[in-house]
Amino acid sequence: MEPMEAVTPRPRPVWIAGVAEPGTAPRPVLHPYDRTEVATASLASDEQVERAVAGAARLAGETRSVPAHTRASALDQLANEIEARAEEFAELVTAEAAAPLTRAAEEVALAVATLRHGARLAGETRSVPSAAPFGAALPCGVGLTRRVPRGVALGLVAPHRPLAASASGVAAALAVGTPVVLAPTPRAPLSALALAETLADVLTGGPLPTGALSVLTTETPDLLAGDARLCPLNWPAGHAQALVLDDWAEVESAASAIAASAADWAGQRYAPVRHVLVHPARAEPFVAALAAALEAQRTGDPYDAAVSVGPLPDEDSASRTLAWIAEATDRGATVVTGGTRSGTAVTPTLLTGLGADALRDRGVLGPVIAVSATDGTDGTDTTGDPSDSDLTARRVAVFTRDVEQALRTADRLTAATADEVVVGDVPRHRPEDVRAAAQALTRETTTVLSGRPG
Repeated sequence: MEPMEAVTPRPRPVWIAGVAEPGTAPRPVLHPYDRTEVATASLASDEQVERAVAGAARLAGETRSVPAHTRASALDQLANEIEARAEEFAELVTAEAAAPLTRAAEEVALAVATLRHGARLAGETRSVPSAAPFGAALPCGVGLTRRVPRGVALGLVAPHRPLAASASGVAAALAVGTPVVLAPTPRAPLSALALAETLADVLTGGPLPTGALSVLTTETPDLLAGDARLCPLNWPAGHAQALVLDDWAEVESAASAIAASAADWAGQRYAPVRHVLVHPARAEPFVAALAAALEAQRTGDPYDAAVSVGPLPDEDSASRTLAWIAEATDRGATVVTGGTRSGTAVTPTLLTGLGADALRDRGVLGPVIAVSATDGTDGTDTTGDPSDSDLTARRVAVFTRDVEQALRTADRLTAATADEVVVGDVPRHRPEDVRAAAQALTRETTTVLSGRPG
């Protein structure tokens, strides 16, 4: 593979069953910060989409039959190649998604770690024997439980996390032994296309089908989710909440983690914390610490090494964020810090005096977070506690030193709406999250060896 140029006028091809092809209509890829053209993508035609999906479906059996250690080796090689070209991939991420340089480097590292975790996952045993009776006439039987792919993986590539989303899709698909179709938008297709080019080099001459990956740049990627041959891998959506309990004296550490979550990727990261419930005894120092932590997040040009908060994707997103903040103040909220923008870059904003229902009823964009003081942060059910309607997020951070308290709170939250509770930190996208994606791609089957005499 020749060194990639992040900024180039040549149209980027689409990848159909492992082969690069010119697309149809060209589309400029614009840098979200200053709207300069950084590349030209080409859209996949309907005929190319059909060939890619049909080809992947035909290769499903062949891909599944490739030994797990071979698929694991391919993922490890892909991880090594991306790691060796880390600066080039980081430049692509900054060019297409306006990720600040430090965040782009973290994105590459996350992609590499995700691919390696997928390699380890591929190497795990897929058949689990268990002896059990299978009928009165038989003394015993042996059941082999396996997980098999549901179909071809469809990776819907998030424009604000293009490389991590692409790597997660490829890692999950090859771990379970199925082809994958990546579908980025024309806004940010460069990372997915570069990953496809790198994987094609890795697979050339090997036993794994080179046609196991297609990348279809399309303006309507969500429409592919309706194809029965494809199994969509959806990027985690929704925001997170945080609870700061009265025994958490280190308010600065909680504030730092929460501020980074709210401001990272301009508020578009994995499960950004949007709402904090804090015990009244900690409310005043916590709000002051959170305001200071948000103000320390510098907003501006993502190519400036001192910048940690880049722009939102476009003018509409920035306008909607400011409009939401204005509406919140009309409803009684106080802006403690932030609430302004320069172009499409919105300064990290902290609001108080706003209930959880306001964040639930209005889609919040950008680096915006609200804090509420409540006695109910201990998870009990007395007057003044946050009701289940306050605790609506599927991912919750709980800051407490009391293990029993943490477990009680986690039990209550998971019994309501939460799928993930993190104690002492905020929810983050972890490399091992690829396991859940692989699980969603497969179904469990059982083969029974009855032991009946022949």
